[in-house]
Parts: sequence; C-alpha cells; structure tokens
Amino acid sequence: MKKNNILIVDFNGTSSVYTHYLSNSLKKNNTNVFILGKKKDDFLDVFNQTNKYLGINIGVKLLDYILNWLWLILNFKKFDRIIIQWLQLLKYTRLEVYLINFLQNRIPLVYIVHNVYPHNNNSLKIKKRYNFLYKTCINIAVQTKEIKTKILEINPYAKIFEIQHGLFFRELRDVHFNCNSNKCLLVGYVSKYKGVEDAIKIAKILSERGIGFSLEIIGFGDPSYLNELNKMVKDLNLSDKIKFISKEVNTKFLIDKIKEASMLWLPYKNISQSGVAYTSIGLGIPFVAYNVGNFKDAFGGKVAVEIVEKGNINEFSIAVEKLLVHSLTYKKNIRREFDNDLWDRNEYLIENLIKNVE
Repeated sequence: MKKNNILIVDFNGTSSVYTHYLSNSLKKNNTNVFILGKKKDDFLDVFNQTNKYLGINIGVKLLDYILNWLWLILNFKKFDRIIIQWLQLLKYTRLEVYLINFLQNRIPLVYIVHNVYPHNNNSLKIKKRYNFLYKTCINIAVQTKEIKTKILEINPYAKIFEIQHGLFFRELRDVHFNCNSNKCLLVGYVSKYKGVEDAIKIAKILSERGIGFSLEIIGFGDPSYLNELNKMVKDLNLSDKIKFISKEVNTKFLIDKIKEASMLWLPYKNISQSGVAYTSIGLGIPFVAYNVGNFKDAFGGKVAVEIVEKGNINEFSIAVEKLLVHSLTYKKNIRREFDNDLWDRNEYLIENLIKNVE
C-alpha cells in the first residue's frame, strides 16, 4: 500500500514540541511525515530522534520565513496532504491567507487552530485578518469545544476536524515522587495575559499567612514589563519569595525545573489551551489555574488540579495552600487519571482526516 506523504508546516518553529508529538502520531497511520520550518534544537533537545525537517534555514528569521513559503509553493506537489499552523505575518498582512487559498485549491490542506486569536492581540485589524483566514480555509482542525464554536460562528461552512491534544513529555515522567518541594513555577513568555501580576499578589497573600513556599517565574519578556514586575516584587517585600529567570531556556532545563516543583501556577486571563498545562500533567505535576479556556474540560474534575474563578486571587491562594499540603495525593491522582499520553486517541481522527480532506 502506498504511503501518504504528509507535510506539517510550522514556519517559525512556534510550536516545535507540539509538532514533534503530532508528527509522531501521524506516522502510525501509514504515512511518511515531514516538517517544513525552523527546527529549534533547544526546544527539541530531550528527544533522541525527530522527524525530518525540510526547507531553508539561513539563520535570518524573516528571510527564512519568506524563503520557506517560496519553497512550499514550489514543492507542494510532492505531498499528499499539508497541515499548516501559526501564520506569523498575519500581524501585518493578509498575504498568507491568499497563499493558503492558492494551495488548498490544488492540494488537500488543513489549518490547525491552537488559539483563535493571538494571546496579546488588541488590534481589530489583526482580528479581522484571522477572521478572513477562517472564512477562507476549507478544512480546519480544532482541539477544544470553545474553539470549534468560535470558528463555526465565523465560518458556518468550514469542515471541522476535531483532534486530540495529548500530554507533553509523559515518557519522561519520573518513577518516584518528589514530595518535599514547596517550589511553585510560572513558566512561558512573560506577558500581561499570563496573570503574572496576580501571581505576585497571590504570593503576597501566602507570605502574610506564613505559608512556606517559593515562586520562580521563568521566561523571556519585554524588558520594561519585567522591570515593572521586579519593582512590584520589591515594593511588596517579596524578593526572598519570588525569583525571575528572564530568558528563553531549553526544554531540558524547563523539564528539570518542573520535576523539582510542587506545582505550576497558571493564572492566565485569556487563553484557549495551554502547552504548559499539557507539560505539567505530562510530567506528573499538578497545577492551579483560573477557569479559562479548556482547563476545566481537559483537566478539572479528576482531583489532579485546582481550577478557580478568574481573578479571584484569594481563592487561588487557598488552592495553592491545599496543593502544598496534599502534594502527594495530587501527584498520585495524576498518575492514575492521566497514565496515557492521549496522543493515540488521534489515530482514528487522523485516519478520518486523511481520507476526507479534499
């Protein structure tokens, strides 16, 4: 039987880890899988083997992006299906939407929606460009009910494929529990929608209660915003409780930090789904989060995480204290309820996608 050649496009390497796991799940279905885009070795440093990357990597970000689009236009006929995600130039122009339309009229193409709009977007122009993208795409893959509903509101005629977002790094989960830690983590790009200011206020509440804990905030961010946050920490006398690691770190460093932690904090103000949540549970570490996006649907109700009302910092602090006291119970529950990495649930969905995308 002839194998399908599938190309996964992630021009900027925005979701390198997700692309790694997605490509592996596709390989189980009589396919050859290739990836077009920037291979970020620091994000893939924990994997012994990755799928083949194609395209051009000169090292100049914008130039590579443009050249890889050109590569795709010239080479798309070599593949049976194209899966594309993360269009960075939509911040500035509709050009990529026209290119997608060119491709989908010549080859079966699916666009994966991770979040309907960029997290930090306040621009009506950018929102309109994304709406134009969703109105243009024939086949759209989604991973949450919320995203599916929003996409169908924008384009009732879109052919929607529901796929499963699995856990990250389940295979690297430690055999033995670390139950002596009172370390808390907030990881990822540091920006306002991540609720970092709320996290600092929560730390203040815990400190005033005399709770033993520490909080590390790991991730790059705008220097002026990081200065504001550091000043806030200093003004609240929390310098002994909160530490910033303000840089982009490799995946191994991040995994080691998470394994050492008691929990992760996700006080996000607005998000559809979070790779940090799938990483936390994959590694067997509980988290506390605001009730946004798919957190409750995907992880709530299994006594493995704590989900609280958005913006309720007092309730969040109580949940943190609860996890600190009952850390072992939560970690055992994660192992019981999330033993499988969930990616294999994509097998029949991917098979359906391959057969039915036109």
